[in-house]
Amino acid sequence: MRKGIYSALVNAFDESGRPSREGMRAVVRYNIERMGVDGLYVNGSTGENMNMGFEDRMTTLRWAAEDANGECSLIAQIGSNVIEDILALARAAADAGYDAVSAVTPIYYQFAPEEVVSWYRRIADESPLPLILYFIPKLSGTSIGRGELSLLLEHENIAGVKFTNTDFFALERMRSAFPEKLFFSGFDEMLLSAAVLGTDGAIGSTYNIIGPWAKKVFAAAQAGDLETARRYQGAINAAVDILLGAGLFPTLKAALAEAGVPVGECRAPMGRIEEKHRAAARALLGFRERFGAE
Repeated sequence: MRKGIYSALVNAFDESGRPSREGMRAVVRYNIERMGVDGLYVNGSTGENMNMGFEDRMTTLRWAAEDANGECSLIAQIGSNVIEDILALARAAADAGYDAVSAVTPIYYQFAPEEVVSWYRRIADESPLPLILYFIPKLSGTSIGRGELSLLLEHENIAGVKFTNTDFFALERMRSAFPEKLFFSGFDEMLLSAAVLGTDGAIGSTYNIIGPWAKKVFAAAQAGDLETARRYQGAINAAVDILLGAGLFPTLKAALAEAGVPVGECRAPMGRIEEKHRAAARALLGFRERFGAE
């Protein structure tokens, strides 16, 4: 599995809200050929995973692997509160040629830390692929601490963590304690801050549209060229401002559509793309062109 920059892949849907074959092929190829990403993180938050049924998740997982054609690394996000679904998706990912699986913490019921640890251990025990923990307490509503994460990282089939949190003290301490594990940062606006702590890469939404900037930040940070890294991080943050100002997911989809990638609408209960999203998307693409996408 490659280190570096992974797009949290946008999923493409047709007018009925089902996965679009044409759209999925287009968004995968755009990320690989135009954005130059090192990998794809399939069916994560950006892919609207929580709004999708099991069969549609199976479909997008399979199509993304077919369209990537072995040209980048692949991580399948398989998180759910249903263990049978998780393990079926893990087996499907292995059959499709994925490098690893990932799973968000179980949601809604405010599970106790020991329950979350037990849950992840079961997935790791039974998954045919290495597991990347997906730590995003702001969205999952379930939080575990550095102690629980460290216990989990001792498991031989847990390969690392996607760390979408602001506790960089915990991130650095775990990075130091587990040098052989993979640490991916999850907040695009904090890519540089995480990279200087020695992370192995990043997984983010905006990389679907500004992937080359993220690669510049990560490479410059590794080379100790902080002037270049800060310049490109500033560009990423300006793009994040535009996306968040209008609404992240519909504006990101609108930007891809403006760039010629037919990803369709967001799935309900997310709202439809409006003119404010299209206007923000045009502003983002204009800024990308002025600053330079390569």
